[in-house]
Amino acid sequence: MERRPRVLQIFNRYLEYGGEQGSVGRIGDTMQEIADVEYFLTSSDQLLGQRMPEEMVKAAALALHNPQVVERLKRYQKIGRFDIWLIHNVFPAMSPSVYALAFKLGIPVVQYLHNYRMSCVNGFFLNHGETCTSCIHGNFTKAALTGCWHNSRVVSGWMGAVMMRVRAMGVFREVAAWIAVSRAQKDLHVQMGIPAERIHVLPHFYEVDPERFIVEPGRDVLFVGRLSKEKGVEQVLDAWKRTDRGEAKLLLAGEGPERVALENKIAAEKIGGVEFLGFVAKEDQAAMWKRAAFSVVPSIWQEPLGLVVFEAWERGRGVVVSDAGGLADSVDDSVSGFKVPMRDAEAWAAAMGKLLREPARSVEMARAGVAKLERDFTKEKWLERIGAIYDELLKRKN
Repeated sequence: MERRPRVLQIFNRYLEYGGEQGSVGRIGDTMQEIADVEYFLTSSDQLLGQRMPEEMVKAAALALHNPQVVERLKRYQKIGRFDIWLIHNVFPAMSPSVYALAFKLGIPVVQYLHNYRMSCVNGFFLNHGETCTSCIHGNFTKAALTGCWHNSRVVSGWMGAVMMRVRAMGVFREVAAWIAVSRAQKDLHVQMGIPAERIHVLPHFYEVDPERFIVEPGRDVLFVGRLSKEKGVEQVLDAWKRTDRGEAKLLLAGEGPERVALENKIAAEKIGGVEFLGFVAKEDQAAMWKRAAFSVVPSIWQEPLGLVVFEAWERGRGVVVSDAGGLADSVDDSVSGFKVPMRDAEAWAAAMGKLLREPARSVEMARAGVAKLERDFTKEKWLERIGAIYDELLKRKN
């Protein structure tokens, strides 16, 4: 019997919990079926939480090279004898030195892509809410001048310097394999300069629970997600004002830094029929899905995939999504949902009005979506494909 590969999952947690962190745990737990997996974790608050000037200077240096993390990784590798390092995120606390150590030790690196951090300091290709790919080829001057990360020119310039070091180290050519979760995400990374032949498109899997499917459509419109700029809630509010909605409500499930701004917009523009649900735990979501006729995903960034679309289908609800990024890859227009041009309020209003008038169509869209999940997004297919990537790398190594 062949030895199972030993994989070290490497992840720096962000200041706030998000979908990427949830995916890292899900990926690691699932990979245990084909490999022995361990975690190496740090957290952004170890650096970004500093407030004293001398500590901030130290943090900036550690983001470029963190010797403590390097020494810890050396000990992990010596004890664990890992065959592959699966890296999700090393910024800012771990530093690019993680890659340098792997290359020095001859350990194949697989980079799992969750956003666009390799060529964008904030990872979204957004500059204060507007689409921006100015830094995609490695010149981070605009990021420093506009302060597009944490609203700080200093912090944005600092992260730009970190990303320039990544390129100077040859990470783009030395990483053995890159995993993109959609074709759209792969295309943008090819534009960055990563070899196309090394990028594997491997969408997240989704296990459908048939018991969750709600046959009877509701009457409201549901947004589920973090209330942050990139999620596009402000844009859906602009469309909601124009929507022929009758007694329907727009339900906003989630919390985030934009909540106060959104509440102020609703009050100032007298936008009616909006209800904030706050954070709703997974085990308590059945009631909100029952109220919904369909779900909206109005992202204003090139969202790599968007598992909330899959969740909507599982719950028996069609979707209206931005026609961009992985959302466009996932949804078959007019079959499993409607794809609408990003930021086009009139088009969004028309699509939402149509499904509000035809709620039964939303349920049929969900059935088409579930069929797609059961055909193309199974855990078995995901394990087979990631296992094949590992097998190929280990053959090359040996």
